[in-house]
Parts: sequence; C-alpha cells; structure tokens
Amino acid sequence: MLLASTALATAALTVTSFAQSGNDSPRTAPPTLTGVQWHAHTITADGVTHSVPKGSPARLVFDADKHTLTGHDGCNHIRGKAVVNADQSTITFDSEYASTLIACYQPDRVDVIPPAGTYKTHVTAHTLTLTGPNGHAITLKR
Repeated sequence: MLLASTALATAALTVTSFAQSGNDSPRTAPPTLTGVQWHAHTITADGVTHSVPKGSPARLVFDADKHTLTGHDGCNHIRGKAVVNADQSTITFDSEYASTLIACYQPDRVDVIPPAGTYKTHVTAHTLTLTGPNGHAITLKR
C-alpha cells in the first residue's frame, strides 16, 4: 500500500512539473522578415562569394502587404516587386526595378538585387539568407 501511494504521488508530481514547465517557458516571437532594414553582408554568384565592403549602405527592406522591396545598392536607391510567401519561406523577385541614376564607381555599387526568380529564405534574429536559382545567394544582417 505504501509503495502504491509513493508511486502515485511521484506520478502526480511528474505530471504537475511537466505541465508547469511548458507554461513557464518564455515565448519569443518568430524572427521578422518584413519592415526590417537588411544590410548586405555577402553575395554569392557563379560559385564565388564576395563580402560587401564594411560600411556600405547596400540594404533591402521588404513589405509583404504591398509586395515590394525598397533599398539601396551602395550608390542608388532601388524599388521593385517582391512577393513574400511566409508559409513556404520564399520570396519571388520580379525582373524589373526602378532606380535612381547616380553615376557610381563599381566598388561602391553592390549587386544586392537578386536576379528574377523564387528564393528560399532563412531568417534568424539577426540574419536573412536568400538562396536562389543557380546557387545565387545573398546574406543580409540587421
């Protein structure tokens, strides 16, 4: 009888501890892709990864509601169509973009706009990685 009571009390404590541990854990919001200035960090094209010069203003900002991206390529402001599909973790980029026309030296300009197509997204608290067709990839940081 004593053994049965001890086993029952142990089981009750285990269930209570498990239920409480699930409720007491802090909840964190999933990383946000849209409405964030993502600064270009590296770009991989044709199998070669290039680091973006430190301090470059090259960046992208996605607006899921308007299906747009805005940003800067290190020299010119840019705007285009980009459809964010959070359920499939993808962004589809259009082939046409509007840009200011400031004359730039090549080292200042960064090919931060991906070629048209659908790119897989991987978002963490501080990093966004876009991986697209033909091995093209862009890593951006907050």
